[in-house]
Amino acid sequence: MVNKALIKYIEELLNPYSTYYSDGVLNSEGMTLLKIIAREVLKEYPALKSRFAKARRRRDYEYVSNLLNEIISYFSQTSR
Repeated sequence: MVNKALIKYIEELLNPYSTYYSDGVLNSEGMTLLKIIAREVLKEYPALKSRFAKARRRRDYEYVSNLLNEIISYFSQTSR
């Protein structure tokens, strides 16, 4: 079962106009949310560790949103 708070955090980071981005790059609050998401997702999908590391380095909306959309697709595959 996917945590509802985790889905809410992912949705927040998928919004490029949220307060978690500054000029298209994650700010410190956004990085904190990404850290929480990573901690929970890596329990189930440890193979994504390098993708999260790259997202923390790049911090741009494009890369972070691609990663989060991939995570959502993993969730939808396992919930079937």
